Amino acid sequence: MSKWASQQIQKFHMNRRDFLKGCAGFSALAAARGFGISNLVFADTAVADTNARGSQAAPQTPPPGNRDLLVFVFVRGGMDGLNVLVPFNTSPADRSSYYNTLRPTLNIPAPDSSATRKAIDLDGKFALHPDAARGAAGVNVPNKGDFDTGGLYELFKRGDLAVVDGCGSPDITGSHFDTELYVDQAGKNQGSGWITRYLQAMNTDPKALVVAAQGNIPPSLMEWYGSSAIPDPEKFGASWHPWAEYKGAGSSKIDLIAQQRALLEPMFNRGADFVEGQGKNALTTFDMLSPILKTAYVPAVKYLIDTEITPDYAHFGHSMMTIAQLAKANLATNPLRVACVDVGGGWDTHDNEGTVDWGGNARFPKLLTNLSTNLKAFCDDMNADPAWRGHYTVVVVSEFGRVLYQNDSSGCDHGAGNLLLLIGSGGNVNGGKVYGNWPGLQTMGFNDGLPITTDYRTVLADVLHGRMGATVDQIKTKVFPGLNFGGPLGYTDLGLLSKATATATATAVSV
Repeated sequence: MSKWASQQIQKFHMNRRDFLKGCAGFSALAAARGFGISNLVFADTAVADTNARGSQAAPQTPPPGNRDLLVFVFVRGGMDGLNVLVPFNTSPADRSSYYNTLRPTLNIPAPDSSATRKAIDLDGKFALHPDAARGAAGVNVPNKGDFDTGGLYELFKRGDLAVVDGCGSPDITGSHFDTELYVDQAGKNQGSGWITRYLQAMNTDPKALVVAAQGNIPPSLMEWYGSSAIPDPEKFGASWHPWAEYKGAGSSKIDLIAQQRALLEPMFNRGADFVEGQGKNALTTFDMLSPILKTAYVPAVKYLIDTEITPDYAHFGHSMMTIAQLAKANLATNPLRVACVDVGGGWDTHDNEGTVDWGGNARFPKLLTNLSTNLKAFCDDMNADPAWRGHYTVVVVSEFGRVLYQNDSSGCDHGAGNLLLLIGSGGNVNGGKVYGNWPGLQTMGFNDGLPITTDYRTVLADVLHGRMGATVDQIKTKVFPGLNFGGPLGYTDLGLLSKATATATATAVSV
């Protein structure tokens, strides 16, 4: 070992517990097969649903154990769902309130208005913000790029997006910190994340490949010892190695890592306790993922990673691309099972929120363009691999919505009810509809926000039961303790039925 390398290793003062803290920064832990999440349908996959889908509705064969890939996207900051999904024609009273009383200068122009940039009609009652439909026919698109392929609108129209309105946490408070934690843990004082409890309920091997495509592990994975943070491939590396200090003076980085590795391996082969086990697993997974993430990934479609347009320095786009890269690597012994992503960029729009204007205050247009465009890109990228089509579901939540009315700072304060998005493909999501018991804009809920009419955990429970292999008892006793969940038909009040029974029951959405 060179004298310089020896000095660097001594300077770093590496010990076993320091390494474990770093494990989350460079790797997931080794895995066994079969996991993930997929679908709002809880469906018999032998039943084809061709309504509004045409040839894209070919039923998919369930993966082993009915468990697909779950991608949990948390829009932290409180997304203004009322300006994403616009209630332009839910009732005459709602329309008058939204455009004249509640949001006279902060509304999104109605689809039937004469405005150049306006909401895009979904179902005659609700419409999408135009920047959630960039690239769709007839949509005015400033700063157009090859990443504009229809966004959420295109996913909705082809039946791959279901929107549940009026969703929220029963433990909502006016605090971001409290409510975010309650959403991540699915309740107060749970001591672990809801995804962790699902993994544990299913007796998932702690070495399973579960990642957070960001710089930290979110609370939804709290107490899951096998999770890891992988910000993006360019930052993937051995976290025990002092990258910032090493300038390559007379030695190669590869040589230094090999020398450090030679010191680490004997440390983790001394016994079989928790520390040794975690260390060995981390090294194993580093060896597995390193050649994947150090290889340039060429996605099947264009993601939005232009830092001039994205308000989060393109972190979300890179994160979704990393998830697709890991998933499509098709690791035989440890496929990707769960991935979590936090979306930032400034969704806490108390002031200067913006509407549809890219020439002035483009805050909200940029936020929504980043979210919508990269969700669509991820789905198209995954669908390009036939093995993944119909075998993943993206769940998008935010801790709460905004108040119904604008404030004096051209923004909206913390509210209550909000959107929940479920995205899939190949008919595994009963999409193309807006679900929920729409409360109207005449009655205000907590903090003067949209009243919460759907506990978001009920949607997640239906997903876990329908495509994740969890039983009703596991969901009610282990994953979401105390939740009144009755099984695959527990959502009949919202019209979320299995495809096998939908035609017989024909429950309508209440709006």
